[in-house]
Amino acid sequence: MRSLLVLSALVALTAGATLDFNHYWNAQEIDAYLDELVSDFPTLVTVLNVGTSTEGRRIRALRVSKDGNANRPLIIVEGGLRGREWISPMSAAYILHEIVEHYYEFAHILDHVNLLVVPLVNPDGYEFSRNTNRLWLKSRSVNGNGCFGTDLTRNFGHLWNTVGGSTDPCSDNFVGTGAFSTPETAALRDLILSNSANLALYLSIQSADQMVLYPYSHSATVSPSNVAEHRTIANSVALTLMRQNGRVFTSGGAGLLQPVAAGSSIDFVAGTNQARLAFTLETSGGGNYGYDVPESQMAEILSETTYGFLTMTEYVANL
Repeated sequence: MRSLLVLSALVALTAGATLDFNHYWNAQEIDAYLDELVSDFPTLVTVLNVGTSTEGRRIRALRVSKDGNANRPLIIVEGGLRGREWISPMSAAYILHEIVEHYYEFAHILDHVNLLVVPLVNPDGYEFSRNTNRLWLKSRSVNGNGCFGTDLTRNFGHLWNTVGGSTDPCSDNFVGTGAFSTPETAALRDLILSNSANLALYLSIQSADQMVLYPYSHSATVSPSNVAEHRTIANSVALTLMRQNGRVFTSGGAGLLQPVAAGSSIDFVAGTNQARLAFTLETSGGGNYGYDVPESQMAEILSETTYGFLTMTEYVANL
């Protein structure tokens, strides 16, 4: 595997003077970067309009497909489900930066795998966290009585609202009014289902527990039928992550290593869509709360996370 770029020396990207990986991009800048990649690499990538958020922002995905071959195994990467986890959409954007802008270094992957990356599923919550309340986790759906937002990690359809969430619309863990009751999760659901025939691996990037997790989130004792395969990959990814900067990563079942909670995206993919592999990568953290990583620490975490992603991707490419 090649060495990733040293981010501290990275020249600002050509989409605009503010687009570099030394600061957190806003939702508009993330959107603009996808357009830049399509403009610069039209034979490799296409942009998809996945849906529209509660407040009217576009939710978009970038499809990476060498020679336009749609029949390769597909990896879907989802970022930015939770507003305050800014390192998540930046990680997804940096993965695209590496794979697309340096595609010639990853022919061994792109010859065998297609990618579909949704950098920012929750643009409303992200912008509210950036501009109003740094701790904001949820979407910005209007719940009434002065309460806003749904925890998108509790709103997916597999065993929705059975454990680990709240029906209080003011709670940070509000599960929503029904499975896929938010336009954000409904859009992601439709994207997953429309690509289910080729879906080999699904990755949710979150922060910042330093874990590699596999289904199921709703139970500490229920596992996918191919749990041994999940366990082997998760262990390998955790070792890769630890080799980068010496931080300790834990791997295992999501419901075993974290409080059990229904409605996660990986549970939906594994339990309803029955894709072969599904993981959550909890990145390294920093700052006061873990997920408020200072910009000075972004570079090493983006590189670290990308190495973990590449370990998963190379596994699928070699199937």
